[in-house]
Amino acid sequence: MATPRIFVSSTCYDLQEIRSQLRNFIREFGYEPALSEFDDIFYNYDKHVQDSCLEEIPKCQLFILVIGDNYGSLYHRDTQNNKTPDSVTLAEFRRALEQDVCKHIFVNKFVDYDYKNYKRALEKEIIKYFKEHDVADDEVRDVRLAQKEQFDTKYHFPRESYKFVFYFLDVIYNLAEGTAVSSFESFNDIKENLKKQWAGLIYEALTRKGNKESIINSLEEKIINIDKNLHKLLQSKTSENGASLTFDISNLKRSNDIQELDELKDQVHGSLWNICNFESDDNWGNSHYDKRIAFSRKLDNIEVRTWLDGLKSIMQSYKWSNSINAENLFEGLPLKHYDKYNSDINYKLILELYSIYGSLREEEDKASFVSTVCQELNKCYDGDSADAVNIQAPGEEDELPF
Repeated sequence: MATPRIFVSSTCYDLQEIRSQLRNFIREFGYEPALSEFDDIFYNYDKHVQDSCLEEIPKCQLFILVIGDNYGSLYHRDTQNNKTPDSVTLAEFRRALEQDVCKHIFVNKFVDYDYKNYKRALEKEIIKYFKEHDVADDEVRDVRLAQKEQFDTKYHFPRESYKFVFYFLDVIYNLAEGTAVSSFESFNDIKENLKKQWAGLIYEALTRKGNKESIINSLEEKIINIDKNLHKLLQSKTSENGASLTFDISNLKRSNDIQELDELKDQVHGSLWNICNFESDDNWGNSHYDKRIAFSRKLDNIEVRTWLDGLKSIMQSYKWSNSINAENLFEGLPLKHYDKYNSDINYKLILELYSIYGSLREEEDKASFVSTVCQELNKCYDGDSADAVNIQAPGEEDELPF
């Protein structure tokens, strides 16, 4: 029987206990662990020991990455002077990306807090710069990098190693997909997460047939829709002259416009829902949605339109990011509080919303769109209650744990 092989990547000295517990957990689960300090890896005498670890990753089916508060030893091949050198752990992560190995990523809870505080402060500075300066699209990336370098010289990192650890986290969070990150405070958090994830993998494998049927049904619906449109087109034939046909396509265009409008409505409401809410699990593994943000009062159409118009500079300053922090996104609106553990909002959601708004040419359409957005955002009006869990007020700083 084939047994999944799982590579565990992390710094060794500070995470030694967690690595040992992970190895035992993987073995108890019936899988095969691959950790460098336990002779689980074949070392080629003709190659550097670090490269032997990298060569083991393509032989594995799963990759577990654990990040603590240390960056680790530098990878021996990464001697470039024009950038931050990769650590061995980062080099292993890059190899996992190249091989498209399934990944589980865990970041120390307190390190993640400090990183997000750093990112909030950095993005405030960058947004401020973009509001005060007109930057060409092809210069956005270089300007962002320059602003970050300048910011890092004056930012007080809680630990010296954090400048490098945060660089590692930038690599992870800036990837487009396949980078679900979980925070942990103890090994038990990692264990419970993996149990749920692996149960999900098994469930998905067992129900794959049903998924295929769903895809087939979706394709059938699209084929039926195409067939209906072709039928309408043939019915609309107005004249026939030799090999030439003329059609009245007004009915067809009308039905397609309605369908497109319905799709846009679903897209707008879906984007707003995911901007304002996030999915989480309770202690029993049941999924539910919680509010991500709360406003101290109800919004009006004027300030919502001003906010939508102002998204252009925010979208430009975050052009090379995967997410936007809620505090920065809703700056200028009466944001009362937000969930500090789920404050990062997917960039694509904001881009979808702004792209639709920017594509509207008729004033009537824009006014209607603004009204819709205003209604959805006002669902986040908190009234006088403040009973949300894990909520942080804008501008309130976390206590530094180190």
